[in-house]
Order: sequence, then structure tokens, then C-alpha cells
Amino acid sequence: MPVFGLTGNLSCGKSTALMLLKDKGACVFDVDKRIHEYYKDKKSGIFKKISVLFPQAIRKNRIDREKLGEIVFSDRKNLRKLEKIVHPIAIRDLKSWAKKAKNTNRVSVAEVPLLFEKNLAGIFDGTILIYAKKSVLLKRIKIKLKLSKAAAGCRLSAFKPVREKSKRADFIINNSFTIETLKREIDILWKNLNSNFKGENKTNG
Repeated sequence: MPVFGLTGNLSCGKSTALMLLKDKGACVFDVDKRIHEYYKDKKSGIFKKISVLFPQAIRKNRIDREKLGEIVFSDRKNLRKLEKIVHPIAIRDLKSWAKKAKNTNRVSVAEVPLLFEKNLAGIFDGTILIYAKKSVLLKRIKIKLKLSKAAAGCRLSAFKPVREKSKRADFIINNSFTIETLKREIDILWKNLNSNFKGENKTNG
């Protein structure tokens, strides 16, 4: 069965979309969730390297994700250092999962925030882009992460513009509205994912 990559900018609703697809029967994988598991494992290489490079992010023998975010998003050099630690392992795990998922009898979907930014589309049979208007994203980020408008904009700058990613995505969903609207879009998407997939088909929500 086909394996799809689901992506989108920060706070666009990727995780909600992934859970809705899981509820419909999809086999799912969340890259960020996997990384956070490594953050909690003191024996993992990721935890050990972060402890050395960013000791100020370690509190009570745990990685303080909020503090780590402040450190890396306020300095691009620090962000690149973190990416060099995390991305190779995350990509390795993603490829391993996708290979196994292709041999199942279920549609599979992986949530990959930087799918296009890191040129990972080739791992999948198709890609799904979830997006929302910038004004909506900024509001969600400010509420969710308790950031200023400037800090929220800084977080968003790590992602490619939606107009660029939309040219490469096979399925596109606008999640600027209510959860009920998203559920209807996911219903349509799920039918398309289970049909005979062809890379040229696009669904615009």
C-alpha cells in the first residue's frame, strides 16, 4: 500500500490531521514525536550531544524543550547545530518506518514538518500539504507557544513559503477554518488516498 508524507508549517494542524487519518485506519508515524522520545532518553545519542552543546537547556536531568527552542531559534548557528544532531537519526528512522509500511495492507502517513525543506519527498508515494493563512498561524503560535508576534514569525521563517511547497504537493488542504471543516477535508482526502494513487492528481481543500 502507498506511503504518504504529510507536512506543513508550524501550527498549521499537521498533528490533528494525522490523528484524524489514524482514526480512519491509517498507519501513522510522527517524526517530531520520535525526536521527543530521544529527548527523554538519557542514554540516546541525541540527549547526550544536546547536553554537551546546549547545557543551559538541561534542567533536572531533562531537556527543557521550551528553553532549547529559545536557544536555537534566536541564533541560526545554534539551529544548524541542533539539526546536525537530530536530522540524521530522524531521517534514518523515517526511512526504516516507510520501508516497513510499504509492505502492509494499510495506507500509511508520516508527519514530517521539514519534508520539502530537507528534500525527503522521494521517500514517499505522494505528499500532503496542510496549510493555513499566515495571520491564523501567527495567532495559533502565539497562543500555543506563548510567543510574541516577532518570535512567532522567527519560528515560521524556518519553513519554506507555502506557495513553493504547494507546487510539489500531491494533496493540499487549507486548515484556516474550523475543526469541522478540517474533518470534512480529511474525509475527502482519505477517499483519495485509498483510490488508485497517481502522482499527478491534486486535491485542493
